[in-house]
Amino acid sequence: MIRLHMNFPLMVLVFGILALALIVFPGFTFAETTSGKDKAMWSWFPNEDILTDEAREEIITFAKDKGVNVIYLNTGDRGEDTYLEMYSEQYQEFIELAHENDIKVFALDGAAKWARKENHRIPIKRMLQVFQYNHHSDVDEQFDGMQFDIEPYLLDEWDTTEEREQLVQEYLKGLKKLNGMATVYGMKYDFEFMIAMPFWFDGSKYETTYEGVTKPLSDHVMDTVDYVALMAYRDFAEGRDSITYHIEHEIQYASENGMKAVIGVETQYLEPYEKVSFYEEGEGYMNEQLEIVDQLYSNESGYAGQAIHKYQSYKNMKP
Repeated sequence: MIRLHMNFPLMVLVFGILALALIVFPGFTFAETTSGKDKAMWSWFPNEDILTDEAREEIITFAKDKGVNVIYLNTGDRGEDTYLEMYSEQYQEFIELAHENDIKVFALDGAAKWARKENHRIPIKRMLQVFQYNHHSDVDEQFDGMQFDIEPYLLDEWDTTEEREQLVQEYLKGLKKLNGMATVYGMKYDFEFMIAMPFWFDGSKYETTYEGVTKPLSDHVMDTVDYVALMAYRDFAEGRDSITYHIEHEIQYASENGMKAVIGVETQYLEPYEKVSFYEEGEGYMNEQLEIVDQLYSNESGYAGQAIHKYQSYKNMKP
């Protein structure tokens, strides 16, 4: 590890430049967390968010104002066609604009039913569509990566132990196929693959034997896809049942095994589940709690930043 040492005069100069930037440019923000990690944002409605010049400018301006430097942008289903197939030119224009503003864009897609073996062909096809889109786009119009949000616990099979065990096996095998494709593609192109995962996959109830190894389901997922967005949906940073309480194992596991984990939080209205969202408390309180999390894990190699779900509710939060 390279360690940088600054003498006192240099430190004064650096902080003086930062202070000047804040004075001269009142809207100046860091396009990442204060510890230098990514700050991401999910966007699920490209038909609203990127179809017009005005909409594209609005989401990019919002992202810059909030210090967001990664956007997970839905490319998936709307009827028989995908958003990406329907609006490829708009995606190109949006990604080019994002890159001009130092914002990365990941393709976002997913469905619970894709966990089943019989449906693995669908996410495989979706990933190939993103590869094909990149192939036919200029470098500055290409996706920087892809995130799948596949939630097997939303299926009926999850409710019975025997069926859940089979479903989990199929889910993990599906992730392995996708990660293999992304790995091969990433050998030639600068492209990252990640998966969204709930914080509670590390619970003893979901301990899983996969490929002859028994461990928490969260570990198996991270062994398969080494870049995850943890859906750590709680509205306070510390204490029992908090964000850090629930993701401590995953951050440690990522750090010990050369993996990356982004900590995701929720902003949409989810009554009666107030504790899973910052909707009630507002943006100021959310930022305070996320700063606590950021400082707590800033020196953990497995901590890759934070993500806000989602643009539509984030932009309408109370202060």
